[in-house]
Amino acid sequence: MLEILHRGGLGRTAEWQRGGRSLALPTVLFVELPSRRAPDYAEVLFVRERTSDPRPQIRVSGSLFAPQSPGHPDDLPPTKGLPASMADLDMPSTGPVRDLAIVAGESDIGVAKSADAVFLANGPEFERSPRDFVAAVQRVRDELGPGKVLAVTGLATPSNLAVLVYAGIDVVDSSRIGLDSARGFFHTADGALPEDEVDRQACGCPACTAEEGLAAHNERALFREMLLVRNHVAHGRLRELVERRLANAPWNTAIVRHLDLRGYDLVEPYTPVVGGELLAYSRESLTRPEVVRFRRRVRDRYAKPRSARVLLLLPCSARKPYSLSRSHRRFRDAILAMKNPSVVHEVIVTSPLGLIPRELERFYPARAYDIPVTGDWSRDEAAMVADDLRAYVEANRYDAVVAHLAAEMPIVREALPDAIPTSKERPASDESLASLTYALNETTARYERVSKAARFAEEMGNIARFQFGEPGRALLDGATFRGRFPNVRIIQGGRQVAMHTGRGMLSLTLDGGAILSKRDAYWVEIEDFLPKGNVFAVGVVDAAREIRPGDEVVVRHAGEVRAAGTARLSWREMVDLRRGEAVHVRHGLAPGP
Repeated sequence: MLEILHRGGLGRTAEWQRGGRSLALPTVLFVELPSRRAPDYAEVLFVRERTSDPRPQIRVSGSLFAPQSPGHPDDLPPTKGLPASMADLDMPSTGPVRDLAIVAGESDIGVAKSADAVFLANGPEFERSPRDFVAAVQRVRDELGPGKVLAVTGLATPSNLAVLVYAGIDVVDSSRIGLDSARGFFHTADGALPEDEVDRQACGCPACTAEEGLAAHNERALFREMLLVRNHVAHGRLRELVERRLANAPWNTAIVRHLDLRGYDLVEPYTPVVGGELLAYSRESLTRPEVVRFRRRVRDRYAKPRSARVLLLLPCSARKPYSLSRSHRRFRDAILAMKNPSVVHEVIVTSPLGLIPRELERFYPARAYDIPVTGDWSRDEAAMVADDLRAYVEANRYDAVVAHLAAEMPIVREALPDAIPTSKERPASDESLASLTYALNETTARYERVSKAARFAEEMGNIARFQFGEPGRALLDGATFRGRFPNVRIIQGGRQVAMHTGRGMLSLTLDGGAILSKRDAYWVEIEDFLPKGNVFAVGVVDAAREIRPGDEVVVRHAGEVRAAGTARLSWREMVDLRRGEAVHVRHGLAPGP
C-alpha cells in the first residue's frame, strides 16, 4: 500500500508498506551476490536467494527458460526472457500474479492490475530508445494509475537517477553500476569516466578516502544521488535538479523532451498549481509543465477586463510580484498620473511565461520564478512571446496597444507592428515615464471614465475564471468586496464565499464551495461521513478531473457540501490510493444536533 508524501510531477517521495514494513521511495535495490555483499547503508536488497539479512529483500525468480518458483510476496515472477522487440509474443502463462509483476509489453499490463508494484522488463534496452521508455511509463500509468509502485532494473546510474524519478520511476537497482564497476568506469552525478582518468583523492567520499574498491565508490555515489533526489522532491526542486543533469548524457535530455513535448498530458495532472521559487535557467524551462499550463490558461481561460480599451505592455522585474518592484511602482505612478487609468490594462512580457496580466502576477508560477536577466532573448523565447502576443490580441480586442519596453521591443514590433513605443532607452527613466503618461492620455482621451471599483470587480472575476475556469465567474455574481488588496474577502448576499490572499488564489468557504458544486467544478465526492479533520484518500469515491495538487476544492456527498479546502493529491491519486491526505480541510460542516 502506498502513501505519497511529496510530489514533483511524476516524481514523488512516498512510503510503501510491505509485510509490515515501511519502505521509503524512491529507493535503490542493492544487488547482493555471494561474492559481494550489499553495502551496510542499503535499505533494500536485490537477491537471487534469500539470506538471513534482516533488511527487506526482493528476489529474482529467473525466466520462463530457467524459472524459480515464487514462494514469497517479495519474489518477482519469472520473466519472459525476451528482448523488447519480442515483448508481446504469446508465451505460456507463468501462473497468477502476486504482489510484484513484470511488464514487458502491452499484453502484460492487464494481468498486472492486481499487483502492488510493476517492474518494467528489458531496462537496459531503453538506453537505446528514450521514446520507448517514456511510452512504456505512460502505458503503465494510464492503465494502472498512480497507485502502483513502478520499477526498472539495469538502467540507473548517479547521472540519470534524477531523470528516472522525474519520469515516474519509484524503484531502481544497482546492477548497471555493478557491471560498469567491472568494466572500470568511475561514476559521479556528472557522468562516468574510465577509472584511470580519475583522481580518486579528489572525490572525498568514504569509499575513496578509505581506498576501497571501485564498486564501493560507485554504489555510494548512487546512494548519495538517491538521497539528493529525495530531498529535492521534498522541497519542490526536482525539476531544477533534473535540468542540471541534462548535460550529463543525451539520453537524459531526450527523456525530458519526450515528457515535455509528448507526455504533457501524462505529467501535468500530477504537477502542483502552487509551489516555491521556479528557477528557469535552461532552454528546457520553456517547456516545464507549470510554464506550459500557465500559458495555456492565459489562452483558454483568461479574458481581458471588459472596460479595458488600451493594452499596455511592460517589462518584467527581478522582484516578484512585479508591483512591489521599484520600476513597476514608477510605471504605476505614471499610469495614475493620466486622466482615465482604469481603461488601461497592464500585461507584463516575460520569459518563460510569455504574457502575465497584472491581476495574475501573484498566481504561481508568475509570483515565484527567477531567470537570468541579461537583456538577451533566445530565438525560442522570442518565438514563444511573439506567438503568445498574436494569439492574445486576437482573442482580446483592444483599441490600441502601447509598448513601454526595452529589449523586448523588437519582438513586439514584429508581432504587433501598430504598437506605440514609449520607452526612451530605460523604461523607468523620467523621460520614458513622461512619454508613457503622454501617450496614454492621447490614446484614452475619448473614453468615458471607468471607476476604480468597477475595474477591480472585473479583475477579481478574471482571477476566479483563471483559477476555476468558467464556473469560477459565479463566485463574483453580485459580489461585494471587503479588505485591502491582496487580502480581499468576496461577499455574496451577506455571506463570504471566498478570499483572495497574497498567494494569488481564491480560498473557498463552504458557501463558495456550494457555488462551484452546483456548477460541477472542482468537487471531491466522499463516502457518507462528516469530516472531523482532513479528508483522506480512503474516504474518496470520485473527484473532478480538473483537480491538481494545490487546487481549492469542495468536498461533498450526494450533493451536500461537507467541507472546503486544498487538494493535496491529483484527482486520480485521490481515487486510486487508499492512504494519505487527499484534501486539507479549511472549513467543515458542523455536526447536527
